[in-house]
Amino acid sequence: MKILFSIFCLFLYGLTASAQDSSALAKKLTLNGYIKDMQSLDFNKDFSELLTGNLLHNRINLKWKASAAFSAAAEFRTRFFWGEEVKSIPGFASLMRNSNERLDLQKIWIEEPSMVLLSNTERLYLDFRTEKFNIRTGRQRINWGITTSWNPNDIFNSYNFLDFDYEERPGVDGAKLGYSFNNSSNAEIAYALTGKDESVGAIKYSLNKWNYDIQFITGWYHDNFTLGAGWAGNIKDAGFKGEGQYFFAGRDSSDRLNLSLEGDYMFSNGWYINLSMLFNNKGIMEPIDSRNDLNLSLSPENLMPTKWNLLLTTAKEITPLFSANGSLLYAPGTKLLIIYPSLQYNIAPEIDVNLVWQSFFAEMNNRFDGIDHRCFLRLKASF
Repeated sequence: MKILFSIFCLFLYGLTASAQDSSALAKKLTLNGYIKDMQSLDFNKDFSELLTGNLLHNRINLKWKASAAFSAAAEFRTRFFWGEEVKSIPGFASLMRNSNERLDLQKIWIEEPSMVLLSNTERLYLDFRTEKFNIRTGRQRINWGITTSWNPNDIFNSYNFLDFDYEERPGVDGAKLGYSFNNSSNAEIAYALTGKDESVGAIKYSLNKWNYDIQFITGWYHDNFTLGAGWAGNIKDAGFKGEGQYFFAGRDSSDRLNLSLEGDYMFSNGWYINLSMLFNNKGIMEPIDSRNDLNLSLSPENLMPTKWNLLLTTAKEITPLFSANGSLLYAPGTKLLIIYPSLQYNIAPEIDVNLVWQSFFAEMNNRFDGIDHRCFLRLKASF
Protein backbone atom coordinates (compact mmCIF):
# COMPACT_ATOMS: atom_id res chain seq x y z
CA MET A 1 0.00 0.00 0.00
CA LYS A 2 2.91 2.36 0.72
CA ILE A 3 4.15 1.77 -2.84
CA LEU A 4 0.72 2.65 -4.25
CA PHE A 5 0.60 5.72 -2.03
CA SER A 6 4.02 6.86 -3.31
CA ILE A 7 2.95 6.33 -6.92
CA PHE A 8 -0.23 8.32 -6.32
CA CYS A 9 1.72 11.22 -4.78
CA LEU A 10 4.26 11.20 -7.62
CA PHE A 11 1.38 11.15 -10.07
CA LEU A 12 -0.17 14.22 -8.50
CA TYR A 13 3.21 15.92 -8.29
CA GLY A 14 3.73 15.27 -11.98
CA LEU A 15 0.35 16.76 -12.76
CA THR A 16 1.24 19.85 -10.72
CA ALA A 17 4.55 20.30 -12.52
CA SER A 18 2.96 19.79 -15.92
CA ALA A 19 0.23 22.28 -15.07
CA GLN A 20 2.84 25.03 -15.04
CA ASP A 21 3.37 24.45 -18.75
CA SER A 22 -0.15 23.52 -19.78
CA SER A 23 -3.10 25.81 -19.14
CA ALA A 24 -5.51 23.04 -20.16
CA LEU A 25 -4.15 20.70 -17.51
CA ALA A 26 -3.95 23.47 -14.93
CA LYS A 27 -7.70 23.94 -15.21
CA LYS A 28 -8.16 20.29 -14.26
CA LEU A 29 -6.07 20.51 -11.10
CA THR A 30 -7.24 22.50 -8.07
CA LEU A 31 -5.45 23.16 -4.80
CA ASN A 32 -6.80 24.73 -1.64
CA GLY A 33 -6.41 24.48 2.09
CA TYR A 34 -5.67 26.48 5.21
CA ILE A 35 -3.20 27.20 7.98
CA LYS A 36 -4.41 27.55 11.58
CA ASP A 37 -2.76 28.69 14.77
CA MET A 38 -4.65 27.71 17.92
CA GLN A 39 -3.80 28.43 21.54
CA SER A 40 -5.63 26.51 24.26
CA LEU A 41 -6.06 26.95 28.01
CA ASP A 42 -7.29 24.01 30.11
CA PHE A 43 -8.37 24.95 33.65
CA ASN A 44 -9.29 22.58 36.45
CA LYS A 45 -12.72 22.76 38.07
CA ASP A 46 -12.03 25.80 40.28
CA PHE A 47 -9.55 27.59 37.95
CA SER A 48 -6.68 27.01 40.40
CA GLU A 49 -4.57 25.05 37.86
CA LEU A 50 -3.82 25.76 34.21
CA LEU A 51 -2.54 23.60 31.36
CA THR A 52 -1.58 25.30 28.09
CA GLY A 53 -1.44 23.92 24.58
CA ASN A 54 -0.28 25.16 21.19
CA LEU A 55 -1.15 23.89 17.72
CA LEU A 56 -0.16 24.80 14.18
CA HIS A 57 -2.49 23.05 11.77
CA ASN A 58 -2.15 22.85 7.99
CA ARG A 59 -4.37 21.15 5.43
CA ILE A 60 -3.70 20.79 1.70
CA ASN A 61 -6.44 19.55 -0.65
CA LEU A 62 -5.57 18.45 -4.18
CA LYS A 63 -8.20 17.45 -6.71
CA TRP A 64 -7.67 16.44 -10.32
CA LYS A 65 -10.71 16.38 -12.61
CA ALA A 66 -9.60 14.45 -15.70
CA SER A 67 -13.04 14.57 -17.32
CA ALA A 68 -16.69 15.09 -16.52
CA ALA A 69 -16.79 11.50 -15.21
CA PHE A 70 -13.39 10.87 -13.66
CA SER A 71 -11.61 12.63 -10.77
CA ALA A 72 -8.99 11.91 -8.11
CA ALA A 73 -8.29 13.57 -4.78
CA ALA A 74 -5.57 13.65 -2.14
CA GLU A 75 -5.84 15.65 1.11
CA PHE A 76 -3.09 15.97 3.70
CA ARG A 77 -3.26 17.16 7.30
CA THR A 78 -0.15 18.25 9.21
CA ARG A 79 -0.21 19.27 12.88
CA PHE A 80 2.51 20.60 15.15
CA PHE A 81 1.68 20.38 18.87
CA TRP A 82 3.89 21.75 21.62
CA GLY A 83 3.67 22.82 25.24
CA GLU A 84 2.40 21.50 28.55
CA GLU A 85 -0.52 19.60 27.04
CA VAL A 86 1.77 17.31 25.04
CA LYS A 87 4.07 16.78 28.00
CA SER A 88 1.22 15.84 30.34
CA ILE A 89 -0.32 13.13 28.12
CA PRO A 90 1.68 9.87 27.72
CA GLY A 91 1.77 8.56 24.15
CA PHE A 92 0.32 11.81 22.80
CA ALA A 93 1.28 11.09 19.16
CA SER A 94 -0.40 7.67 19.12
CA LEU A 95 -3.66 9.22 20.31
CA MET A 96 -3.77 11.44 17.21
CA ARG A 97 -4.30 8.45 14.91
CA ASN A 98 -7.81 7.94 13.51
CA SER A 99 -8.77 4.47 14.73
CA ASN A 100 -11.22 4.07 11.83
CA GLU A 101 -8.40 4.04 9.29
CA ARG A 102 -7.10 0.54 8.53
CA LEU A 103 -4.00 1.70 6.64
CA ASP A 104 -1.40 3.63 8.57
CA LEU A 105 -0.68 6.65 6.36
CA GLN A 106 0.43 8.79 9.30
CA LYS A 107 4.02 9.98 9.55
CA ILE A 108 5.45 11.20 12.86
CA TRP A 109 8.25 13.63 12.05
CA ILE A 110 9.05 14.75 15.59
CA GLU A 111 8.11 13.06 18.88
CA GLU A 112 9.63 14.73 21.91
CA PRO A 113 8.30 14.95 25.50
CA SER A 114 6.75 18.37 24.85
CA MET A 115 6.66 18.52 21.05
CA VAL A 116 4.97 16.44 18.31
CA LEU A 117 4.92 17.01 14.56
CA LEU A 118 2.89 14.59 12.44
CA SER A 119 1.18 14.33 9.06
CA ASN A 120 -1.66 12.14 7.86
CA THR A 121 -3.21 11.41 4.49
CA GLU A 122 -6.86 12.27 5.18
CA ARG A 123 -8.31 11.54 1.74
CA LEU A 124 -6.90 9.50 -1.13
CA TYR A 125 -9.50 8.30 -3.60
CA LEU A 126 -10.51 7.81 -7.22
CA ASP A 127 -14.03 8.74 -8.30
CA PHE A 128 -16.04 7.82 -11.39
CA ARG A 129 -19.42 9.43 -11.90
CA THR A 130 -22.12 9.38 -14.57
CA GLU A 131 -25.68 10.67 -14.55
CA LYS A 132 -26.96 7.63 -12.67
CA PHE A 133 -23.88 5.77 -11.41
CA ASN A 134 -21.04 6.64 -9.05
CA ILE A 135 -18.12 4.65 -7.66
CA ARG A 136 -15.47 5.96 -5.28
CA THR A 137 -12.62 3.88 -3.89
CA GLY A 138 -9.87 4.76 -1.43
CA ARG A 139 -9.68 6.84 1.73
CA GLN A 140 -12.87 8.90 1.85
CA ARG A 141 -15.70 10.09 4.04
CA ILE A 142 -18.83 7.97 3.71
CA ASN A 143 -21.38 10.36 5.15
CA TRP A 144 -24.83 8.88 5.75
CA GLY A 145 -25.80 11.18 8.59
CA ILE A 146 -28.75 13.59 8.38
CA THR A 147 -28.97 15.43 11.69
CA THR A 148 -26.49 18.08 12.82
CA SER A 149 -25.13 17.14 16.24
CA TRP A 150 -25.39 13.33 16.46
CA ASN A 151 -25.56 10.93 13.51
CA PRO A 152 -26.59 7.35 14.44
CA ASN A 153 -26.79 6.48 10.71
CA ASP A 154 -23.16 7.48 10.18
CA ILE A 155 -21.89 3.97 10.96
CA PHE A 156 -18.67 4.29 8.93
CA ASN A 157 -17.07 7.33 10.54
CA SER A 158 -18.75 8.99 13.49
CA TYR A 159 -17.35 12.25 14.85
CA ASN A 160 -17.24 14.18 18.11
CA PHE A 161 -19.32 17.37 17.97
CA LEU A 162 -16.97 18.95 20.53
CA ASP A 163 -14.07 18.76 18.05
CA PHE A 164 -14.75 22.07 16.31
CA ASP A 165 -11.25 22.17 14.76
CA TYR A 166 -11.98 19.22 12.44
CA GLU A 167 -14.47 20.57 9.92
CA GLU A 168 -13.75 17.86 7.33
CA ARG A 169 -14.40 15.04 9.82
CA PRO A 170 -12.73 11.61 9.75
CA GLY A 171 -12.70 9.15 6.87
CA VAL A 172 -12.30 5.42 6.25
CA ASP A 173 -10.50 3.12 3.81
CA GLY A 174 -13.13 1.60 1.58
CA ALA A 175 -15.30 1.74 -1.50
CA LYS A 176 -18.77 3.11 -2.22
CA LEU A 177 -21.11 2.51 -5.16
CA GLY A 178 -24.18 4.61 -5.80
CA TYR A 179 -27.04 4.39 -8.29
CA SER A 180 -29.86 6.89 -8.89
CA PHE A 181 -33.12 5.30 -9.95
CA ASN A 182 -34.79 8.67 -10.56
CA ASN A 183 -34.85 12.19 -9.13
CA SER A 184 -36.38 11.01 -5.85
CA SER A 185 -34.72 7.68 -5.06
CA ASN A 186 -31.23 6.23 -5.01
CA ALA A 187 -29.19 3.46 -3.42
CA GLU A 188 -25.65 3.18 -2.08
CA ILE A 189 -23.60 0.19 -1.03
CA ALA A 190 -20.37 0.72 0.90
CA TYR A 191 -17.65 -1.36 2.48
CA ALA A 192 -14.75 -0.20 4.65
CA LEU A 193 -11.88 -1.72 6.58
CA THR A 194 -11.62 -0.12 10.02
CA GLY A 195 -9.17 -0.75 12.84
CA LYS A 196 -7.53 -4.14 13.30
CA ASP A 197 -9.29 -6.98 11.46
CA GLU A 198 -12.62 -5.12 11.55
CA SER A 199 -14.93 -4.03 8.77
CA VAL A 200 -18.19 -2.21 8.11
CA GLY A 201 -20.49 -2.92 5.18
CA ALA A 202 -23.99 -1.62 4.52
CA ILE A 203 -26.64 -0.71 1.98
CA LYS A 204 -28.62 2.54 2.09
CA TYR A 205 -31.81 3.20 0.14
CA SER A 206 -33.11 6.79 -0.03
CA LEU A 207 -36.36 8.19 -1.33
CA ASN A 208 -38.54 11.26 -1.12
CA LYS A 209 -42.08 10.70 0.20
CA TRP A 210 -44.62 13.13 1.65
CA ASN A 211 -42.06 15.94 1.10
CA TYR A 212 -39.62 14.11 3.41
CA ASP A 213 -36.22 12.68 2.50
CA ILE A 214 -36.22 9.17 4.00
CA GLN A 215 -33.46 6.58 4.17
CA PHE A 216 -33.15 2.95 5.28
CA ILE A 217 -29.87 1.23 6.18
CA THR A 218 -28.95 -2.40 6.75
CA GLY A 219 -25.59 -4.12 7.06
CA TRP A 220 -22.97 -5.01 9.64
CA TYR A 221 -20.74 -3.05 11.96
CA HIS A 222 -17.74 -5.14 12.99
CA ASP A 223 -19.43 -8.29 14.39
CA ASN A 224 -22.89 -6.73 14.74
CA PHE A 225 -25.79 -6.84 12.33
CA THR A 226 -27.38 -3.39 12.19
CA LEU A 227 -30.59 -1.73 10.97
CA GLY A 228 -31.32 1.98 10.76
CA ALA A 229 -33.49 4.70 9.30
CA GLY A 230 -33.53 8.47 9.05
CA TRP A 231 -35.61 11.34 7.74
CA ALA A 232 -35.48 15.07 7.04
CA GLY A 233 -38.39 17.38 6.34
CA ASN A 234 -40.40 20.26 7.76
CA ILE A 235 -43.29 20.89 10.09
CA LYS A 236 -44.61 24.17 8.75
CA ASP A 237 -41.56 26.48 8.76
CA ALA A 238 -39.48 24.42 11.19
CA GLY A 239 -37.06 21.70 10.17
CA PHE A 240 -37.63 18.22 11.56
CA LYS A 241 -35.00 15.47 11.31
CA GLY A 242 -34.25 12.17 12.96
CA GLU A 243 -32.05 9.09 12.83
CA GLY A 244 -32.09 5.73 14.55
CA GLN A 245 -29.63 2.85 14.43
CA TYR A 246 -29.94 -0.54 16.13
CA PHE A 247 -26.93 -2.83 16.61
CA PHE A 248 -27.82 -6.45 17.33
CA ALA A 249 -25.69 -8.32 19.85
CA GLY A 250 -22.46 -9.79 18.52
CA ARG A 251 -20.01 -12.23 20.06
CA ASP A 252 -18.74 -9.82 22.68
CA SER A 253 -21.50 -7.23 22.94
CA SER A 254 -25.16 -6.61 23.70
CA ASP A 255 -27.92 -4.91 21.70
CA ARG A 256 -27.40 -1.17 21.32
CA LEU A 257 -29.72 1.58 20.12
CA ASN A 258 -28.94 5.19 19.29
CA LEU A 259 -31.81 7.52 18.41
CA SER A 260 -31.59 11.24 17.63
CA LEU A 261 -34.33 13.78 17.00
CA GLU A 262 -33.78 17.37 15.90
CA GLY A 263 -35.81 20.48 15.18
CA ASP A 264 -34.53 23.84 13.97
CA TYR A 265 -35.96 27.22 13.07
CA MET A 266 -34.69 30.47 11.57
CA PHE A 267 -36.42 33.58 12.96
CA SER A 268 -37.07 36.65 10.83
CA ASN A 269 -34.61 38.70 12.91
CA GLY A 270 -31.73 36.36 11.98
CA TRP A 271 -31.62 34.19 15.10
CA TYR A 272 -31.22 30.46 14.45
CA ILE A 273 -32.22 27.84 17.05
CA ASN A 274 -31.66 24.08 17.04
CA LEU A 275 -32.94 21.58 19.62
CA SER A 276 -31.52 18.04 19.54
CA MET A 277 -32.06 14.91 21.59
CA LEU A 278 -29.98 11.72 21.71
CA PHE A 279 -30.93 8.43 23.38
CA ASN A 280 -28.22 5.80 23.96
CA ASN A 281 -29.71 2.71 25.58
CA LYS A 282 -26.33 1.68 27.06
CA GLY A 283 -25.40 5.13 28.32
CA ILE A 284 -25.00 5.86 32.02
CA MET A 285 -27.93 7.27 33.95
CA GLU A 286 -26.48 7.85 37.40
CA PRO A 287 -23.98 10.22 39.02
CA ILE A 288 -20.32 9.52 38.27
CA ASP A 289 -17.47 8.96 40.72
CA SER A 290 -14.75 10.70 38.72
CA ARG A 291 -14.03 12.48 35.46
CA ASN A 292 -12.71 9.22 33.98
CA ASP A 293 -16.25 7.79 34.00
CA LEU A 294 -17.16 10.19 31.17
CA ASN A 295 -15.44 8.63 28.18
CA LEU A 296 -15.77 11.00 25.23
CA SER A 297 -13.91 8.66 22.84
CA LEU A 298 -17.04 8.15 20.80
CA SER A 299 -18.01 5.48 18.25
CA PRO A 300 -21.07 4.74 16.06
CA GLU A 301 -22.39 2.45 18.81
CA ASN A 302 -21.76 5.00 21.55
CA LEU A 303 -22.37 8.58 20.43
CA MET A 304 -22.42 9.88 24.02
CA PRO A 305 -21.48 8.17 27.29
CA THR A 306 -24.81 9.24 28.86
CA LYS A 307 -28.24 7.71 28.15
CA TRP A 308 -30.39 10.84 27.61
CA ASN A 309 -28.88 13.97 26.09
CA LEU A 310 -30.50 17.31 25.27
CA LEU A 311 -28.68 19.94 23.23
CA LEU A 312 -29.81 23.51 22.57
CA THR A 313 -27.86 25.55 20.01
CA THR A 314 -28.41 29.15 18.94
CA ALA A 315 -26.57 31.26 16.37
CA LYS A 316 -26.75 34.84 15.15
CA GLU A 317 -24.92 36.86 12.53
CA ILE A 318 -24.48 40.10 14.43
CA THR A 319 -22.80 41.88 11.51
CA PRO A 320 -21.66 40.55 8.10
CA LEU A 321 -18.21 40.02 9.65
CA PHE A 322 -19.09 39.01 13.21
CA SER A 323 -21.18 36.03 14.35
CA ALA A 324 -21.88 34.25 17.61
CA ASN A 325 -23.31 30.91 18.61
CA GLY A 326 -23.74 28.94 21.78
CA SER A 327 -24.62 25.39 22.77
CA LEU A 328 -25.93 23.99 26.04
CA LEU A 329 -25.92 20.22 26.60
CA TYR A 330 -27.63 18.55 29.54
CA ALA A 331 -27.78 14.84 30.41
CA PRO A 332 -30.17 13.96 33.25
CA GLY A 333 -29.17 11.24 35.66
CA THR A 334 -25.50 12.10 35.54
CA LYS A 335 -26.49 15.77 35.50
CA LEU A 336 -23.78 16.35 32.94
CA LEU A 337 -23.80 19.96 31.75
CA ILE A 338 -21.64 21.32 28.91
CA ILE A 339 -21.61 25.06 28.15
CA TYR A 340 -20.18 25.74 24.69
CA PRO A 341 -20.23 29.36 23.38
CA SER A 342 -18.11 30.68 20.50
CA LEU A 343 -17.45 33.88 18.58
CA GLN A 344 -16.13 34.32 15.03
CA TYR A 345 -14.81 37.44 13.33
CA ASN A 346 -13.73 37.76 9.70
CA ILE A 347 -10.73 40.10 9.82
CA ALA A 348 -9.89 39.72 6.10
CA PRO A 349 -11.48 37.97 3.09
CA GLU A 350 -9.66 34.69 3.85
CA ILE A 351 -8.74 35.15 7.52
CA ASP A 352 -10.99 34.32 10.49
CA VAL A 353 -10.44 34.43 14.23
CA ASN A 354 -12.45 32.25 16.63
CA LEU A 355 -12.84 32.32 20.39
CA VAL A 356 -14.33 29.08 21.79
CA TRP A 357 -15.15 28.14 25.40
CA GLN A 358 -16.15 24.73 26.78
CA SER A 359 -17.13 24.16 30.43
CA PHE A 360 -17.99 20.72 31.84
CA PHE A 361 -20.03 20.08 34.99
CA ALA A 362 -21.50 16.91 36.52
CA GLU A 363 -22.75 15.44 39.77
CA MET A 364 -19.92 13.63 41.56
CA ASN A 365 -20.01 12.25 45.10
CA ASN A 366 -23.47 13.75 45.72
CA ARG A 367 -22.33 17.20 44.68
CA PHE A 368 -22.85 19.11 41.42
CA ASP A 369 -19.41 20.41 40.58
CA GLY A 370 -17.18 21.55 37.77
CA ILE A 371 -14.99 19.07 35.90
CA ASP A 372 -12.86 21.36 33.80
CA HIS A 373 -12.97 24.43 31.55
CA ARG A 374 -11.31 24.96 28.18
CA CYS A 375 -10.64 28.10 26.18
CA PHE A 376 -9.42 28.17 22.56
CA LEU A 377 -8.23 31.09 20.44
CA ARG A 378 -7.81 30.20 16.78
CA LEU A 379 -6.59 32.15 13.77
CA LYS A 380 -7.34 30.57 10.37
CA ALA A 381 -5.99 31.66 6.98
CA SER A 382 -7.49 29.91 3.95
CA PHE A 383 -6.02 29.70 0.47
